[in-house]
Order: sequence, then structure tokens, then C-alpha cells
Amino acid sequence: MSTDNDLAKDVVLSPQDLPSPDVLADIFKEYGFDGARYKDIHADLQGMDVPSATMHFAAHGLHEGRSPGFTLSAPQIQALRANEWAHSWGQLLARCILASTVNHVRNLPPSHTPGPLMDLLGGGVDYMPALIIGDSHSAFLHDANTMLKGGILPAPMLCLAGSARGLSNPDSRGGHRRLIFNRLATFGRALTHRPIVFQFGQVDIEFVFDMKRIRDGVTAYDPAQHRSFIEETVEKYTLFLRECRTRSAGRIIVMSALPPVLDDATVRDGYTHAHIAELNDRHDVTTLRDQLRSLDYPDMLERTEQSRYFNRLMESACADMGIAYIEEFDSLLGPDGTVRREFTTEQDHHLFLNPAPVKDRILACARKINAIAMA
Repeated sequence: MSTDNDLAKDVVLSPQDLPSPDVLADIFKEYGFDGARYKDIHADLQGMDVPSATMHFAAHGLHEGRSPGFTLSAPQIQALRANEWAHSWGQLLARCILASTVNHVRNLPPSHTPGPLMDLLGGGVDYMPALIIGDSHSAFLHDANTMLKGGILPAPMLCLAGSARGLSNPDSRGGHRRLIFNRLATFGRALTHRPIVFQFGQVDIEFVFDMKRIRDGVTAYDPAQHRSFIEETVEKYTLFLRECRTRSAGRIIVMSALPPVLDDATVRDGYTHAHIAELNDRHDVTTLRDQLRSLDYPDMLERTEQSRYFNRLMESACADMGIAYIEEFDSLLGPDGTVRREFTTEQDHHLFLNPAPVKDRILACARKINAIAMA
């Protein structure tokens, strides 16, 4: 599928290419735009009144790729693109709303996602949908505005705190294995030849290993034990991927783990949010934090090397299985061999996705997914 399409282009519009802002505002309202909602979801617009916020989207937000704060189904958007929006600014609006719809689907509870995901998987004339299944770090591939520029619309299936090794366990606490198999069965032929991208492993490397140390009463860090844990994780993850291949006609692709982002000062506190604690049977976050603080930790460079080790093993395992593998790792590192600090935010264990160089890497991944799916 060519990525030289309307949704992929960074269209630069001059004022004469656009209807006047007041006309645009009326068009937006016709399809569900709410200036109050738009203002509420963008922190820098809080001081505006509703009419000003509406005009802001017409004059600026559309160009900036901001979420308009409302969604339409993918089939609705395709119909509008072919008719009322069959012009450059209409394509920009379509991309904004598709991105907003993807974000909405991403945040739905799992029981509400089958229908919306099926809509996204329907495809378009100039992009290919990809089912993105992963832990919270897979948000790297959920940026629809950027992914669409590479010809891919992400259909996100988020498995919060999902463990790669847990995917081979039918009785795992998170229940992600069962959910994934159910979705693959539900979507059936809709996934034929569609990319199905799995991104798991980072939770295991950076958190589950430490939970095991706590359970085993081991506070000293042993790099050999960490590598052994990673090897076992890859074996279990590989078993799961083999099962997925027997259950779907989609094109399975494995995305690498990203580099760790917590520095040495924040690593002990960065994983103690309530959701991870709950999924690991740790309802007392304070106790969990104290237990994590009691552990010896390797420095950030060693932690980065352990993630690299996981990726090397996964790359080899995927080659043995004949499954496509995409790696995004070294391009995110600085001269010291760890993640560039501008790609991080304090005490957040996720990569910061807003910097332009990160967007460039997301786009590169979208193009790789597109090329693999079309090969």
C-alpha cells in the first residue's frame, strides 16, 4: 500500500485554501464538535471561552493535529472524505477525528471494544489498519496522527500491566491471554493479511522481575539471574505467539521493548501506581513502595543492556518462527548509552511521546509495519 496519500501528507494550507473560521466552526458543529469539550481536553486553552475555543480549532487546532474532542466511526469518516470533505482541509479534519477515535477506543473498557475495533479494522482507501496488542508501552504505536502518515491506522487493544510471560498462562491474573484469543476469534476474517503487532516484555524486564525478587526475599541484584529470567520470559512469550499464529490469518509482527526511562533516582518509585499494584495482588501501594525501595538496583546503563538482551533474544526467536520483528531501541538512546533525557518525564516509566524525534521514530515504525504487511 502506498503511503503517498492524502492522510499521509503534511498539508500546508494558506488562508485562501480554507473556508473562513466561522464557516469552519459551523461545519465542525454539524458533526459533533463541542467547543467546551475541546477546551477542556487541552490545558493551554483553559482561559478561553467556548466561542474562542471553537475558533481556535478552526484557525489553529486543525493544522496542529489536535484532538477535536469528538469521534466518528471509521466508515462515517470514509464516507465524508469521499464527499463533503473531499478537499485538503477535509483530509486534515479526517486525520484529526480518526486520531481522536483511536484514542477513544484505546480508553474503553475491554468489554466495550469489539465493535469499535472492528470499525477501525475495516480499512480505508489509503491506509491499512493494524491491530496493536500490548501493554501500556505500546502507546508508542497508538499515535494515529503520526502512524497515518506512514499508511497505518492503529486499532489499539491495550493490555494494562500485561506480562509477556503471563500470556502463556491460562490462569494469569490479568486475563490478557484469554481476552486476546477471544478477540482474534471475534475478528476472524477481518484480520486476514492485516498486521497484528504485539508489544510486550517491558513490564516483565522492569517490574515483574523485581516482584519475583520480593516474593523470593532476594534484595541483592544479580545480573545473571536477571538474564535467566529474561530467557524464560522469551520462551513463554514465544509459546504464546506460536499459538496466536494458529488462531489468526493476520500478519503477526513483534515490536521490541523500548529502553527503560526511569533514572537511578526514581526507579524505585516509578512503578508503584495503584493499577500495577492491584494486578500483582498488592493493594497496599505504600507497602509495595517500601519493598521496592529495599531492593538493590543496577544502574540505568545495566538496565538498558538487560532490555537490549531481551530484544536480541526476541529477534532471534522471531527469526526462528518466521515472524516479522521490528526494533526501536538504539535510535532513542543518547551518547551515554541510555535513553535521551528529553524523551522522559519525571517518575513516569513510559517514554515521552511528544518530542519531534520520537514522532519521527513512530513514523519509521509505521512505514516498517506497512512494508511488512505488503510484502
